[in-house]
Amino acid sequence: MSSADAQLAYQQGGPTYHLEAQDKFAQQFDLSRPEKAMSSYQKLLHQHTMQQFESAAASNKRRSADSEVAVASLTSQCSIESVSSTAS
Repeated sequence: MSSADAQLAYQQGGPTYHLEAQDKFAQQFDLSRPEKAMSSYQKLLHQHTMQQFESAAASNKRRSADSEVAVASLTSQCSIESVSSTAS
């Protein structure tokens, strides 16, 4: 099946969302220079991944800070008394 046949099959009754993505990609990147298009796309994906990572790291820091405040701490004396009460 050729690419044109596949596109026609999708246009006739199947999903067309991938065609929209292809069109958008072709508009944003110069497909006549595939190496440059690939490099530009990789940079874009890397930038997006870094933003996601930074967002997740910031969220994790907030959760860690909140959990440290919410967690009750035990003194060593409380811990010793707890062990002593189970021994009897």
